[in-house]
Amino acid sequence: MTATKQTVARLGVSLALIALSCFVLAVTADRTAAAERPPNFVVFIADDQGEGDLSCYGHPVLKTANIDRLAAEGMRFDKAFLTISSCSPTRASFLTGRYPHNTGAEDLHDPLPAEQKTLSWHLGRAGYHTMSVGKWHLGDAEKRNWHEIVECDGRDTAVEAIKLLEGRPKEKPFFFWVASKDPHRPFDPDAIRSPHDPAKVVVPPYLPDHPLIRKELAQYYDEIARLDLHVGRVREELERQGVLDDTFVVYFSDNGMPFPRAKTTLYDSGIRTPLVVRYPALVPPGSVQRSLVSTIDVARTILDLAGIEQDTTEGRSLLPLLEDPAAAGRGAIFAEANWHDFEQFTRAVRSDRFLLVRNYYWDKPLWNSVDSINAATWQGFMEMAAAGKLTPAQAFLFVEPRPFEEFYDLKSDPHSLRNVAGEPQYRDELNRHRTLLDNWRVATHDVMPDERRLDGWTRDGRPLPHNQPWYDRYIEAGGKSSFERF
Repeated sequence: MTATKQTVARLGVSLALIALSCFVLAVTADRTAAAERPPNFVVFIADDQGEGDLSCYGHPVLKTANIDRLAAEGMRFDKAFLTISSCSPTRASFLTGRYPHNTGAEDLHDPLPAEQKTLSWHLGRAGYHTMSVGKWHLGDAEKRNWHEIVECDGRDTAVEAIKLLEGRPKEKPFFFWVASKDPHRPFDPDAIRSPHDPAKVVVPPYLPDHPLIRKELAQYYDEIARLDLHVGRVREELERQGVLDDTFVVYFSDNGMPFPRAKTTLYDSGIRTPLVVRYPALVPPGSVQRSLVSTIDVARTILDLAGIEQDTTEGRSLLPLLEDPAAAGRGAIFAEANWHDFEQFTRAVRSDRFLLVRNYYWDKPLWNSVDSINAATWQGFMEMAAAGKLTPAQAFLFVEPRPFEEFYDLKSDPHSLRNVAGEPQYRDELNRHRTLLDNWRVATHDVMPDERRLDGWTRDGRPLPHNQPWYDRYIEAGGKSSFERF
């Protein structure tokens, strides 16, 4: 090669390196600038969506392109867990960053006390415009911490959300709680144009395979599909306003799907949640975090990103895990079950492989949540029970007394169908998890109530006279439960 050609070649390589360096610097500068600006926050919360019921989590039937897109542009958490499997207590726990028993709102329908400091309380005082759309379920005292609250049905979520985004003060950062009522019961028979086929749904092994259950699973899928469309429309509005990449977006669910042995339980079917985060300034696109995390950690993360110092949250920041998908998460997560239609006091610790559930009121059956009891699914369940066609795991709903402790090896039994607490080969791990659970209860000041709270309903789903205002509404409706009003 001649000297001239060598010079030209070296010059070409140099120019290429300079161009690459400029590109890297530009991307770094964009990320740094974005990170220095106060980010906006949008939290999508589904109402009763099960752990893997999104196509980005590998569901073979559901197609959720919009939520999948958030995951493709951000991070999907494969082992994210709630602190409780109950609607209002989950919301109170998430917004305060505290375990339910430390929120003053650990039972279903409990209003969040005024002294609790929520994300909206902190962010509002830091100059954020705070908005909520959809389901509220937090009580009246918390309303004073929000600038705008619009309650609406699931079908109207996107329309009302876009109105709020359009009308917000554009000079301020914002915190937006998008709380759809989908896919909560009662299911909308016209949720989407092309309903799912009951013959193609996936019936989990803790449910009997019955036509009525298949029909309601298909309707549940329909409402998830509608919710996905609404997530997409809100995303489009953020993009249209030019604020999408400046916004920390979270998607999760408040509890398991509204079916027996899912919602209100402390198995993975009750407390394992989809969790997706999108924020280009911090989160590598298309990343997957496989460590254990708790939704109690999200409030701390949001406040850290906003630069707000506080000492009220009990979680840990997820920032190291969001920056590095290989970073280690928790060694174990903790969850609780309290009054939800029926009295409960159950606690659980879940490590990567094992789950320990401790039933302090073991004399009471696991049973089912009342919205599901007053539905076709329960009719199908009881028909299978009467025919003697339930498996032992399915029939466990009716067992009383229950075991004080349940211990499951999730490696061989991911649905927690076989209790191995009495098997000698698991004694060491059982004892280790007992210690973890006991120490957590002490550390978080988790004490049993002096007296049990009365059940609010009969076991066949009728409200009892002391259960107000549900009993009066039941009488007004001519002996019919309306769970949309609950």
